[in-house]
Amino acid sequence: ARPTQQLSRSLDALAFSMSPSASHPLVPLASWVAGAGVIAYLATHSLGLFPVLTLTDRKSWAWEITAFGFFLKVAQDNRKKVADLYWAKALVCNAIAAFGGGFLAPMIVGRTPVPLMEETFVWMVVVTWYITHNIPRFSDFLGDVLREGPGQTMLIVLFGIFKTQQIVGAVELASKAVTAEELVPKSAYFPFAVAGPLICGFVGGCGGTFLPPSNGLAPIEQGKVWNIRAAFFAPLMYIIATRFFGVELLTAKLGICLFRIAGDLLPSQRDAIMESVTSVLYNGSNVRSTPLPTVVPVKKA
Repeated sequence: ARPTQQLSRSLDALAFSMSPSASHPLVPLASWVAGAGVIAYLATHSLGLFPVLTLTDRKSWAWEITAFGFFLKVAQDNRKKVADLYWAKALVCNAIAAFGGGFLAPMIVGRTPVPLMEETFVWMVVVTWYITHNIPRFSDFLGDVLREGPGQTMLIVLFGIFKTQQIVGAVELASKAVTAEELVPKSAYFPFAVAGPLICGFVGGCGGTFLPPSNGLAPIEQGKVWNIRAAFFAPLMYIIATRFFGVELLTAKLGICLFRIAGDLLPSQRDAIMESVTSVLYNGSNVRSTPLPTVVPVKKA
């Protein structure tokens, strides 16, 4: 039994040595290679920074890289949450987080969900989920690479670009759907739709957090989650800029993209600014800023 135990310990030590940790020198190197590689490709093959950030460059592979980076970040963010689940449930949970809003927002206005229109998204979700969880040693190494340095920054930027596309796409989809509706009379007081696009933009930006339905309204109970706040302010700013101030659609989209990326890259500054803005709104409107404590009645003996 002793030689068997020694062999087992030797194999464990070998496996440990081959599994890079966050302190392994290969991790920061690979992180720099990943970030620099994407920047170098986009700098030499894309149509420019504006088309990349607005996701309108279809000449290069910018669209595919951005979409894949988005789904990869979603898979990495949900890695611990689904790590112990049966594979089918883990994959579905990952898909819900990736484009739950892409299903809900179009359905609100009676349109085909985006993932069913662009099937590439479905297979990207499957691939990114698989490489995040199911390749021995590589999955752990990939997680370490994308958790720090340029690799992490790269994913944040790609995530922000694609998330902006989800939000703005939902806003414009709802606006066109309301305009094209012929069975129900148009609003007598509003020349263009505001509520519908605003709701769809919000759902498109964070709809996955409300799924499965058992989650209820828990994501908005406190109102201080950045993803929820961004999903509300982004379509609001976009609608105000384009409908009331005549800002060109792609220019407004770029502004929303930069807003989202800056918020993800600078969380401390973001939270300080958001607290200042929301405190003014709360004080000016007199709405409740925090929920009342839950009181549980206790029966007397």
